Amino acid sequence: MKDLIDQKLRKLLSERYALQDLDYTLEVPKDSALGDLATNLCFLLAKPLRKSPNLIAEEISSELKCDEFEAYPLRGFINFRFSEGYIKESFKKLLGAGSSYFFEDMGKGKKVQLEFVSANPTGPLHLGHGRGAVIGDVLYRLLKAFGFDVQREYYINDAGYQAYLFGLSILYRLHELFGIEDEGLKKKFEEEGYKGAYIKELAKDAKAFYGEGILKKEDAINLLSDYGIRRMLEDIRETLSFMGVEFDSWVSERKVQESGILQEVLEKIKEYTYWQDGALWFKSTLFGDDKDRVLIRSDGTPTYFAGDIAYHYHKHKRGFEWVLNLWGADHWGYLPRLRGALKALGIPDSWLKVEFVQMVRLFSEGKEMRMSKRTGEFLTLKELLDEVGVDAVRFIFLTKRSDTPLDFDIDLVKKNTAENPVFYVQYAHARIRGVFREVRSRFDLDPDKEKLEDWVDSLGDLQGLELMKKVLFLEDTLRDAVVSLTPHIIVYDLLDISKLFHNYYNHHRVMVEDKAVMMGRLSLLKGVEIALKVGLNLMGVVAPERM
Repeated sequence: MKDLIDQKLRKLLSERYALQDLDYTLEVPKDSALGDLATNLCFLLAKPLRKSPNLIAEEISSELKCDEFEAYPLRGFINFRFSEGYIKESFKKLLGAGSSYFFEDMGKGKKVQLEFVSANPTGPLHLGHGRGAVIGDVLYRLLKAFGFDVQREYYINDAGYQAYLFGLSILYRLHELFGIEDEGLKKKFEEEGYKGAYIKELAKDAKAFYGEGILKKEDAINLLSDYGIRRMLEDIRETLSFMGVEFDSWVSERKVQESGILQEVLEKIKEYTYWQDGALWFKSTLFGDDKDRVLIRSDGTPTYFAGDIAYHYHKHKRGFEWVLNLWGADHWGYLPRLRGALKALGIPDSWLKVEFVQMVRLFSEGKEMRMSKRTGEFLTLKELLDEVGVDAVRFIFLTKRSDTPLDFDIDLVKKNTAENPVFYVQYAHARIRGVFREVRSRFDLDPDKEKLEDWVDSLGDLQGLELMKKVLFLEDTLRDAVVSLTPHIIVYDLLDISKLFHNYYNHHRVMVEDKAVMMGRLSLLKGVEIALKVGLNLMGVVAPERM
């Protein structure tokens, strides 16, 4: 829908004003009475053309004459309203093409990588990890549907100090199980160890697996860290798989370090490094950072920053045209220094894209839930999934921009009412499928097999036309979601389509004696069903046949 107007505007700008590549907007007005779309183009043209936006809007509107839409000036904007004929012809194409109508080959097979979740394997996944998992998975589905060759990757942080503390925590709990006291170990555990009940469970399993002999081994902490990480990764994989999130590759931080790629990186950026106080520093201030950063500590161990540079260089060597990372919001200040290091390696800023994911707050009975009622500890992602189901979790995690904090109301998503957005959209799809079943039963007619595009013209009511239009705009929304990497906007469209559909259904009988009217309304419902199913499938949410 937007593309049609955009092409005509750019053609007119080039031919009449010799202007190209203007960065104007085409947006849906807040008040539908003002039209279907509006552009701020004339405000951008005012200075170079030395005319008022109002005058420019009148000039351009008068030249944009076509059958598909009407253009008219309004306070310096140009507003557009699509014609009934264009809407119906487009809807016929949708019914003929089915779900493929909404997609195009934007990616042209470009090889890209999406890294998300990558939670430390030192504990169960929490709600923030779950939100990142859903957003990453939906972005994968979107990019793949639009022609990109996407690889999903999970980076396993199995090296460094946190992995050491994880092993130490299991060792401390093992000492408890064997009734052995070690004051030094106890002090370290109390200061920095992992305190969750899952550590005690891991210690019990490690006791059964290793026996008391593990306590006598010099590398007990490393062995227990490896054991614990292996077990936690099993739990993480199981939880992610349960919610429909899979990965193509799981890359170990330790193996990246052992590959020698860090030494290769240090050699390539040596002109931007220096030694001071026994440590190797990166001149990150040359790339906009507030201070230089340590790469190799004075004890010879690499910093997390050094490992991350090596990992991203490892990604680049694998031939991805660009990569997208989903990070927690607490990593916001980290991006400039990493991009600076990549620039030192000759990798442009545009190669690394990052979207930030804010935390989730859980509410029940109007109060924030910080702890699990069952365990008394922080509520895990798996517990939430068990409580409300995969569909509710995936849907609600997508209801806001990823960089905006999200409140999740457990009581709301359990309601079978219009207040519950998950139910509201799924019920719209189920309601249509129910109508089709009844039509098959009563009229010996299968809406799924009929050529319903032949009946679109028999739909004459204004409400039906508005619903058609909203369905067609989903194509623009999906494209915008890919370009801006903002999958949450799909939810807004599905809610709007569902609202218009429920209202239409409540005021217009589908199964009527007049066959043309009935078939016209069935064609409308079929288009709505296709759109809802496309959106729900991209979100990884079930489009139910019955509810």
